[in-house]
Amino acid sequence: MNLLIKKITSLQNAKVKFIIKLRRRSQRTKSNKTFVDGTREVLRIMNNTNLIQEFYINKELISETLLSKIYDYALSNCTAIYECEKNVFKKITYRENSDGLIAIVNNTKKKLDDIFLSKNPLILVADGIEKPGNIGALIRAADAAGADALVLINSKTDILNPNVIRSSIATVFLFPVIECNIDCFFNYVIKNKIQTVGLIPVASESYITTDLRIPTAIIVGSENTGISEYCKKRLSKKISIKMNGHNDSLNVSTAAAIALFECIRQRSSKNKN
Repeated sequence: MNLLIKKITSLQNAKVKFIIKLRRRSQRTKSNKTFVDGTREVLRIMNNTNLIQEFYINKELISETLLSKIYDYALSNCTAIYECEKNVFKKITYRENSDGLIAIVNNTKKKLDDIFLSKNPLILVADGIEKPGNIGALIRAADAAGADALVLINSKTDILNPNVIRSSIATVFLFPVIECNIDCFFNYVIKNKIQTVGLIPVASESYITTDLRIPTAIIVGSENTGISEYCKKRLSKKISIKMNGHNDSLNVSTAAAIALFECIRQRSSKNKN
């Protein structure tokens, strides 16, 4: 099997135009593809999946070691490689200071029933999150805590947004992230006997004293308005993180991480007893 390597020298090349179109959500949704810009992110996908369809490289910017890894991956997965001249690569890159590597990646959409629930499920849920950077940070927090999935309800952005990919360091392709509506989510947790615990700044019950040792879905709300009223009405519990300074709340990903790791702490203590 030979490497499929082509050179792109023109800004009018159809591939160049397609990558630029992928900056739009509508095109990402239509094609079910996105682009990943940056060595750190692309390497993470290369090391863990076979989702990469095409590589776009500028050989002046990448090392021989990285180039060798790209060739090995391309051979194993029948992945095309496009060598771009400097002006072409500058046109397609999303970053200000690119390091010479872009990948086109297939999306694998998952549904709630695709979640592989652990023996004692832990799910992070985000209601109405708008900022792609926060979604990426939530993915990293859920992954770090060993949660079963991140569920996005009333999502204001798409998970293939380049800033979601960048802020999650491409973990969005490795960790289960599901988009659904509120009713589908609550039907799912009821069916699977999972309590729903919402982080609400004014709640009287502390996250520390709440029993998170049982199957739990931790819910965080949007940056500006918090958890929606419709969602609040259906929660099993409402909890808060006590604030001791001038601010009345934390960044959504920070709050989520605190609650997730409190859950891990409680479950670890339970196993020791």
